[in-house]
Amino acid sequence: MSGTVAIWNPASGSAPDAGDLEAALGNDVEFVPTTKDDPGPGQARQAVEDGTDIVIACGGDGTVRACLEPLAGTGTALGIVPLGTGNLLASNLGIPAGLKAGGAVGNGPKRRIDLGRVNGEAFAVMAGSGFDALMIRDADDRLKSKVGTAAYVLSGAKNLRSELVQTKVTVDGTVWFQGRTTMVLVGNFGKISGGLEVFPDARPDDGLLDIAVMSASNLREWASIAWRLVRRQNQQPELARRTQASHIVVEHDEPRPYELDGEDREPTARLEFTVDHHAIIIHQSGDDS
Repeated sequence: MSGTVAIWNPASGSAPDAGDLEAALGNDVEFVPTTKDDPGPGQARQAVEDGTDIVIACGGDGTVRACLEPLAGTGTALGIVPLGTGNLLASNLGIPAGLKAGGAVGNGPKRRIDLGRVNGEAFAVMAGSGFDALMIRDADDRLKSKVGTAAYVLSGAKNLRSELVQTKVTVDGTVWFQGRTTMVLVGNFGKISGGLEVFPDARPDDGLLDIAVMSASNLREWASIAWRLVRRQNQQPELARRTQASHIVVEHDEPRPYELDGEDREPTARLEFTVDHHAIIIHQSGDDS
């Protein structure tokens, strides 16, 4: 078998009905819904076993991330029709949100990108612990369906005074940072929600991950970091530092929640990051950012 399989999350608050999806993608695409018990990995794995050329993730970041592991290291490409709130990978790739992306899937160029891993789980864009994980964890699902990414802004405002935690970061076998942090962020791409570029030097195909440690603990300090990011100025080293590596170990003195591509995870005191070089084929359907 070859061709295209679209993995679709019908339970998503922003999901189109089957007819609209078929009209956008064409009737030569096989549509496979996700289920409560299997949000995508099983369907993607079956598509790979069937020799499918392209698997299209039709949904948000969770649907996209569910397809990563089954497609990693295979000849099956990943296409994206972004239908979620954040759409992190799609926005970094320049893929327009909504069904308008559907008609271009399969017609654009292919490229290979790296996959990051944190404690064994794959992510395409970013992962981290502390403030960003608290922001994602505390964002109200009903509010997200109504106001989109603004729900994260409101959640972030509640967590601006996150507790500083003693942290050690080892990069490629050398201790790079020791001190108190409110957030540790590791990225394969450069942009977070809203298009803010946290890692201007990030390249998703260079075999490296970018890391930032941030020690802001109040509104004034976070505003300083954001202002310098927007203006592409160097950060104050006591508030934010960046580097790149292929192997990163983050150790906190106490467990912290963490997230990967917008999915929150239970608190842990140790995070190990690795990178799988050129693990995924992306079937581009928009302008490359």
